Amino acid sequence: MAQRRDVGKRRRQQVIDAAVAVIAEKGIQHLSLSAIEKKTRMSRGQLTYYFHAKEDILLAVFDHLIGEMQKEHESGQPPPDVPVCGVGWEKMKALLTFFVLHPPAAPEFHALQYTFLSQIVFRDDFRQRLASLYEYWRGLGSADFAHDLPAPPGRPAVSPRTLASFIQALLHGFAIQRVADPEAFDPQEMLTLTLHLLGSYLGKESPAASERQEEAAKKRPRSRKKE
Repeated sequence: MAQRRDVGKRRRQQVIDAAVAVIAEKGIQHLSLSAIEKKTRMSRGQLTYYFHAKEDILLAVFDHLIGEMQKEHESGQPPPDVPVCGVGWEKMKALLTFFVLHPPAAPEFHALQYTFLSQIVFRDDFRQRLASLYEYWRGLGSADFAHDLPAPPGRPAVSPRTLASFIQALLHGFAIQRVADPEAFDPQEMLTLTLHLLGSYLGKESPAASERQEEAAKKRPRSRKKE
C-alpha cells in the first residue's frame, strides 16, 4: 500500500511538473491534457486517474508554485540593499524594499493568478484558493505590523489588517504593471515614494530622512526603455 502511494505521489508530481513546463514554454493558453500527455508520456486514462480535469491540474500547479515560492523565501538570503527584517515599521520597510526592488520572477504563477481571477465568477474553488492565499499573506503582515505601530499623530488609526491589505494592494498593482511592461516605472523612485507616503502617515519618517532617500535615488542610474 505504501509503495502504491509513493508511485501515485510521483505520478501526480510528474503531471504538475509537466504542466508547469508547458505554461513556461508556451503559455497557459496552450495548457491541455494532450500537451501534458506528451510531456509525461501517459495515456489519457492514466492522466485522468490522478487528475479528473484540467482545472484540477491548475489547482495543483497553483499549490505547487506557492510552496516553491515559500521555500525560496524561507531559505534565501536577502539582497544587500534590503534592510534587516525586524518588526513594525522596520519589517514593513524590509518587505517593501524586497518586493519593489527584487520582485519574484514567477511568470507561471502570474499566469495562474490572473486566470483564476478571470474565472472566480464561475469557479468558486479558484476564488477560494486566491482568497486563502491573500488571507495568508495578509495574516503575515498583520502579525508583524501590529508591533510598534501606534496611532499616527493627528490622523485616524488603522488596524494592522487594513494596513497589510493596503500594502498587498500596492504590491499587486506594481506586479500587474511590470507584467505588462517591465520598465513601467523606476523601482528606486517607486520605493522612495511608497516609503515616504507610508512613513509620513505613520509618523515614522522625518522630512530629513525622506530628503536623504530622494537624493540617494537621484544619484542612482535610471533604467531606460530600449529603443
